[in-house]
Amino acid sequence: MNSAPRRYTRNLIVIFALYGIALFVSNIIDVSNWHPNAQLVLAVSPAIAAALLVPAILSFVSTLDEFQRRVISESCLVSMVVVGLSSFAYSFVQGAHGLPEIGLVWVWPALIGVAGLAQLPVRIRLG
Repeated sequence: MNSAPRRYTRNLIVIFALYGIALFVSNIIDVSNWHPNAQLVLAVSPAIAAALLVPAILSFVSTLDEFQRRVISESCLVSMVVVGLSSFAYSFVQGAHGLPEIGLVWVWPALIGVAGLAQLPVRIRLG
């Protein structure tokens, strides 16, 4: 494994550890007597930790060759359109047919999952 993937993996491990700690702490601490601003900070601390993924991902992608960057870019665009249009359409159907609400917490995993699935057809088309 060359240095860029190794550094990326190490960064991901650290970031996900911080995320896990923040998630655990935010769920076990009783904040009922805390100031509302402190409650808000603790509640969003897992998202703040997860936001550290942005520079890690951008740094790693900058080490990739042009073909790999294009596959990732197009896969992310496919994911954005598929997840965006699906959630848009579901909101109409959900209201009209009484389907259950889907929490926003599922948007990010859906984006990542669809982008991962889209890489194969994109790679085949570009390859």
